[in-house]
Amino acid sequence: MLLNLSREELEPSNVKPKAFQEIGRLLALRDQLVRDRSGLKSTLKEQKHLLSSPSTDACCKILERSIKHIDKQVLSIEKRMRKLLKTDDKLQQNYQLLLSVKGVGLILSCQLLYHTSNFVKFDNWRSFSSYCGIAPFEYSSGSSIRRRKQSHYIGDRKMKTLLSMAAVSAIQSDQELKKYYHRKLDEGKHKMIALNNVRNKILARSFSVIKRGTPFVNIAATNY
Repeated sequence: MLLNLSREELEPSNVKPKAFQEIGRLLALRDQLVRDRSGLKSTLKEQKHLLSSPSTDACCKILERSIKHIDKQVLSIEKRMRKLLKTDDKLQQNYQLLLSVKGVGLILSCQLLYHTSNFVKFDNWRSFSSYCGIAPFEYSSGSSIRRRKQSHYIGDRKMKTLLSMAAVSAIQSDQELKKYYHRKLDEGKHKMIALNNVRNKILARSFSVIKRGTPFVNIAATNY
């Protein structure tokens, strides 16, 4: 007896262009350097706390030189990323559009461009939000036990961190998002839940400007 065996058809994966691959490597290297710099700064702070004259201490001087050297390397990496973005018209266009969103800077823009393959890998911001692990999930058991919605623990932690930083920045510089954040708090939402709502707002705006092909305009701000 012959069995009809069916197999799931796999779609071939597309290799990212060289510019994308280099941006990915540069982002990873920058992340490593930033972590190293944070460690050196912590060590320097401890040394200065223990010493009566840190300005003349050899260890402190070496640490300070190392930190300055990393600063230069980070700036060099960022300069290279900007140069790579200019090698592709579509990349550069989408990068400029992303910068119009409050809270979104060079690093978050490059991460978004890289992880979404220049916004062709994900259909909408909600699917990317799930990928990042910031889409709210409701926990329940049957019909009786329910808990507040939380972000899923599985996700891209680096993207979570960058979006959190973007959300904090946006709350301070964008009146609409600031009011939105405080409105969520007034509704009784936990601070992290309210912040997560802002993270998703930033993602929604980012995907929106790319889809429309026009910079973000804060309509609320133009009415003042």
